[in-house]
Amino acid sequence: MYINEKLSKYVSDLAARQPTPGGGSAAALAGALGIALLEMACNFTAGNKKYKDVEDAINKHLTALGKIREEFMALVDGDVKAYSDICSAFKTKDEKIIDNSLKQGYYISLKMCRLTRSGAAIASDLAEKSNVNLITDVGCGSELLKASFDSGVFNSEINLKGIKDISFKEKELPVLYTLKKEIADLYKKAISKVNERMA
Repeated sequence: MYINEKLSKYVSDLAARQPTPGGGSAAALAGALGIALLEMACNFTAGNKKYKDVEDAINKHLTALGKIREEFMALVDGDVKAYSDICSAFKTKDEKIIDNSLKQGYYISLKMCRLTRSGAAIASDLAEKSNVNLITDVGCGSELLKASFDSGVFNSEINLKGIKDISFKEKELPVLYTLKKEIADLYKKAISKVNERMA
């Protein structure tokens, strides 16, 4: 779909009066951009003699970040498909089909939140260890990941709201609550350290 298209087309379609791409897809792109900034910080740290003592950790982060970015990029289109499936399901007026489509939409958004949490954990470490000349890029990456996470939560919660399966909702709400707490702590740690190293 969009992953191999021009960025200008994606942005134009995002702005247009059409259902997709929407907020979930844009959130995935924000997450990918945040991760890419963290990768850049790593690439300017690895191989730098001044940061040789953290090079092993930085290289591990690079490997992990590359995988996370690929997953975010897949979600740019994955969310488009999930929302299209939800729209098709509502046309059937079949409660079971609608519930299943909303659950799939929820899982897409939840995956985004979990990817963001993984990226935020790395960002909090990079805020302490990465090349100080790239510290604002770590900060910007953290902000984009936070935006991706918050957007993922919006979409997770709206999908849960529409699901009729009460036991499913009761099982998943604590999952979101835990992720919210974890991301808040990681974000606070990263931004605090970024500001400290900018001083």
